[in-house]
Parts: sequence; structure tokens; C-alpha cells
Amino acid sequence: MKKTINLAAALGAITLLAGCTENIPSGIEKEYSDALLTVALSPSSTKFSADEESAISGIQIFVFDSKGDFETKKSGDSPVLELSCTQGRKTIWALAAAPSLNPATERELLETVTRLEDNAPGAFVMSGSRSLEVSGSTSVEITIKRYVARVSLGRITNSLSGVYASREFVVRGVYLTNVAGNTTYGLSAPTLWYNKMGKDSNPAETLISCSGVSDGEYTFYPYPNPSESDASGGTWSSRHTKLVVEASIGGAICYYPIVLPVLQRNKTYTITELTVTMPGSDNPDIPIDKGSLNFNILVEDWETGQAPHSEII
Repeated sequence: MKKTINLAAALGAITLLAGCTENIPSGIEKEYSDALLTVALSPSSTKFSADEESAISGIQIFVFDSKGDFETKKSGDSPVLELSCTQGRKTIWALAAAPSLNPATERELLETVTRLEDNAPGAFVMSGSRSLEVSGSTSVEITIKRYVARVSLGRITNSLSGVYASREFVVRGVYLTNVAGNTTYGLSAPTLWYNKMGKDSNPAETLISCSGVSDGEYTFYPYPNPSESDASGGTWSSRHTKLVVEASIGGAICYYPIVLPVLQRNKTYTITELTVTMPGSDNPDIPIDKGSLNFNILVEDWETGQAPHSEII
């Protein structure tokens, strides 16, 4: 049924609508009639990944105009979300498993800090973006990738010889040290570090530490560490992340630190053929004698990584 309204009333309604739109805070969904945007998310998966490593939840879609200003937002748990926006050039950002955000600009979004403890298996923080022209009904698929990297260790082989061959070799724990505790959604350098030069208590402990012997592989999820230079011991400074095997030989505790490459988001770092031949270091941040530990490190995109089986022989 059609309704007729006079011009003055219509103009008043338009003025009121414009005033309401201007007063809507940034970071919330706004209704537009110009265009309908359908965003489908594709998680960056892996052929060996458990479902929890690729699961997506807590989705937030942000639309920014050609100047980088916020236009609208949509939240939900479905991998396909629809929202209205104006026509024109847009940059669309998708976040998953992140705290609720209300950026006024794209730059503000990229400068927002994300912390390692915001992550958990089944709820890894992810992001992806696309820039495109939007008109009428527009559909776009965005691949979202994890901010964490994946570090794994499988077989640990005891090849102690000489006077150490008869002594009991026990793995007390495996953990990462010098771990970036934060970054931004735009991947700036970390300003917070966990397990600095050794194991400590921290909010992300379950992601970067494992006590005792694992029934499967040892798997850790650190944030990117862009540190190019490395250091060992001494006064704290940013340095490479290390994987440390803490063990005891005949009851004496020692450490086998492995210096990892520069860690990048959504990559896997698989340590294989790890063989202990001599006692380790007395400090988890100090390198061991050459030949005391042999291993290989395989670096791959998460999508094509391989998973070893963990055992001690």
C-alpha cells in the first residue's frame, strides 16, 4: 500500500536522518541504501591442522572509504556476512577472535595492539583485507590468516655417549623463550616480551610452554618476532625466539636452546631429527657446545606444513 506525504515532512525526515547519521559513533554498523556488500571469509587452513587451528569465530567486518575513514561495521559468527554501505572504492578488513574494536580510521585499526594471550587453540586471532569498487550488490571473498606462527618439535633422540651413556636422560619440559607478547594488527614491532632469556610465569604460558614429556608433538603458538639481530645472555635486548629443551642427565639439569629464524605470522617452524649427544648448557639463553645437539628446522607456509610424531628413544 502506498502512502503520500507532503514535501515539508519529507525534507524534515531527510534532515533528521542526516543528523542521526552524523551523530552515530565510529565503529558501529550503519544502514545505507546505496550498496549491499556480501563478505565471505576463507580461513587460511593447513593439510595437517586440527579443526581448532583453522576455526574462526567472533568475526568483525570493517568498511573504510577511499580516504581511510570508517564507514560501517558488521559483527557475527557466520563466515558469510552482509552489510550495507555507500558505493565507491572501499577497503574491507576482516578480523576473527579479536576483542570488539571501534576504529575511526583504517590507520587506527592497524595501530591497535593485539596481545598473544588473546589467542587460544580454536580461537586464533586472524585478519585479512581487500580493496575494491563497491556498487549495487557486491560480493567479496577475504582470506584471513593467523597472527601466530606454529613451532613444533617431534622426535627427541638420546645419543649420549661415553660416561653419560649410562645416565638417565629425562625431558623436564620444552618451551619458547624471548617470545613477542604483542604486535599490532598492522604488524609493528613488539613492545612486550614473555619468557625473556628463560622461563617465567606469564599470561600466554599455555601457548609457549609444555612441562614434561608430550604424548604427541610439542606445539607452540608465538607471535611474530621480527628481530634480525640476536643475543645470548647478558642484559635484556630484543633477540631471536629460542626453543629450549630442558632436561636432566643423571639428575643434573641442563638446557638445549635452539635459535629459531625470524618468526613470521602464519608460518610453521618444524624441528626434526633432534639428537642429543652431549650435556647441554647451564643457561637456557646461552648456546650449547657445537655438536652437543643436532637438528633440522623446516620453515613453511602453514598451509603446506608437515607434522612429526613426538617420541624419545
